[in-house]
This record gives sequence, C-alpha cells and structure tokens, in this order.
Amino acid sequence: MINRIILFVIVTGILIPKIACASVKESIGVNIYENIQKARELYSQRSNHEKLRAAINVYKNTLKLLTAQDEYYDKKRAEIFIELSRCCFKMAEYYAESDKGKTSWFEMGEKYGRKAISLDSENVGGYYWMAQNLGQHGSLNKLYFLNKKRDFEDALKKAEELDSPDEPYDYGGIYRTLTAYYTPRLLWGDIDKALEYAKKIETSPRYLSNLSVLVELYWKIDRTKGEEYAKCIISADLSIYPETQLENTFEQKEAGEKWGKLLE
Repeated sequence: MINRIILFVIVTGILIPKIACASVKESIGVNIYENIQKARELYSQRSNHEKLRAAINVYKNTLKLLTAQDEYYDKKRAEIFIELSRCCFKMAEYYAESDKGKTSWFEMGEKYGRKAISLDSENVGGYYWMAQNLGQHGSLNKLYFLNKKRDFEDALKKAEELDSPDEPYDYGGIYRTLTAYYTPRLLWGDIDKALEYAKKIETSPRYLSNLSVLVELYWKIDRTKGEEYAKCIISADLSIYPETQLENTFEQKEAGEKWGKLLE
C-alpha cells in the first residue's frame, strides 16, 4: 500500500507540472492567436493610419507573451517581426511626412526583418521585408545603400529561393523588386535581367505597383508597351480589389501625375 502511494506521488509529481505547463502554453497560444487576428484585422484597415499604428502596437504587445525559448515560440516571434517589418514599411511609404520620418520607419522595419531572419531562416517574409525597408531607405540615402548593397542582394536571392511559384509573395513582390532594381539608370542596370524578372510579374491591376515597375522599364525600350501599362494604371477600377486599395490609390495618383500628360 505504501509503495503504491509513493508511486502515485512520484507519477503525479512528474505529470502535474507537465500538464500545467501544457495548459499554460495552450492558454498563451490562444491569446497569441486572438492578438494576431486582431492585428491582422487592423492592418486590413491600413487606409486609416491610426489603424495601422494600432496594429503595430498589438503586435508589439503580443511579443511580450512570447517569453519561452523554443522552436514554437521562435517561429511565432519571427511571424510577428515579419508583420512589424511590413507595417513599418507601409508607415514609411504612405504616411511619413518627411525623409527623416521615412528613414526612421525604414530603419525600424529593417531591424524587425533581420530579427525575423535570425529566428526563422526559412520564412520568405523576413528576407523580403528586410530588403524592402533597406532598399527604400537606400533610395533616400545612397551611401547607406552602398554600404548594405550585399545584404540587400543576398536577402532578395534567398527570398527568391523560398518564394512559392504558385502564389508569389506580396503579389510577386520579389520579382517586382528585382525588375525595378535591374532597370537601367545612369551607370547601373541590366536590361536582360530586368526583362527576365518582368515576365514573372502578374499584369493584373490587382496590385498596380507591378504595372508601375513595368512602365518604368518599357518606357525606355518599348514606348508603346509602356504607354499601355500606364493607361492600365490610370484607368484601373480600384474598388474591385479592396484589399490593396491603399497601395493602388497611391500608385494611380503617382502614375497620373507622372505619365498623364505624356499620354494625352
């Protein structure tokens, strides 16, 4: 009888902490899931900059729940850092009112992207958004870009390796970025590479930034084709794709200002 009691105490002493730990992890997991869903909903309303800022705050607060150090938590942290990197990029591109403000957001976005890569080296999003923030920061500060050019190119190369050919990341964002990067300008460019990547960009008005890149490329080598893409941007019905309305509105306005008179 005594032996049975001792055995019961030993077994329960082992199992109860494990069960409690699993229960805590499950509870935290539910909170994380709910927070991420809330942040994604706020992000989907990013046409309102306060909603985008709120999404950033929710993601940051969610990170505080991820205290354990294991593969599960690392991947969750990486996912959140990727979303933070994306949000910072959007704040810089669409809401920052000065180059200083843009630079601050891009630097933060690049930092979050690097953190995501350090936690999960097989997630395309970390490389992609790190490169986006670095590249756009570089457009404001050429010296900054030159010092990190290798990081930018390596990140895009890795992102391309990890990207899904059936469902390209960010509406073909990797190919869009590479097309723009290799489009000839001043003493830089590679027309063959630019054309190679251009073929992989979807030409639907679902994401007008793709078409803007194609206009820039073809305006130099095939004016008629460039004009066709420009007209497609300017005449696109943005209501058809509400999930990209912020970005498409910006691209349409930019295209109208840049190409509108040339198309008359």
